[in-house]
Amino acid sequence: MTRLEMAPRISRQLPPPRCRGFTLIESLVSIVVLAFVASAGAVAVGLASATQQEAQLRQLAGMAAQQQVDFLLEQPYDDMTSFAGEEAVGQMAAPPAAGSLDRPKLLGDCWGVLGRRTTLTSEPFTFTQYGSLTVEGTRIEVQVFGPDGTVYATLRRHRSKELQS
Repeated sequence: MTRLEMAPRISRQLPPPRCRGFTLIESLVSIVVLAFVASAGAVAVGLASATQQEAQLRQLAGMAAQQQVDFLLEQPYDDMTSFAGEEAVGQMAAPPAAGSLDRPKLLGDCWGVLGRRTTLTSEPFTFTQYGSLTVEGTRIEVQVFGPDGTVYATLRRHRSKELQS
């Protein structure tokens, strides 16, 4: 016998292959779980976007109401009533330029989705701490609303009538 023949035979057979990978059921379960996670994420993003848009509208509405009140407080007391009324959605007038009373320019862009209602009501104001002193005046109320009628901002101020000198 030769040396080669005496050497132990080495089997060249490989061990049986292990089953690696996922079964069809495991794959389907993981796809369903992934779909639930993706849909929850999409809902969260949509809700965050709507909330952010609502917050932006409320901020713009507050600014539009404050602009109107500031404008009315600058007007002579007896001329204020001519600015009461409603500006339809997309028709809000811009504040006048310094020293001017004209308000021809409409607020555009993101302001175009808002309207404004200005109400002026004659209302005496009583100061109880000063012996019930009553002062004639006007309650100014400005509401800013959206196209569906949702009120985004309401601002109320009282303006006392100036004494005649």
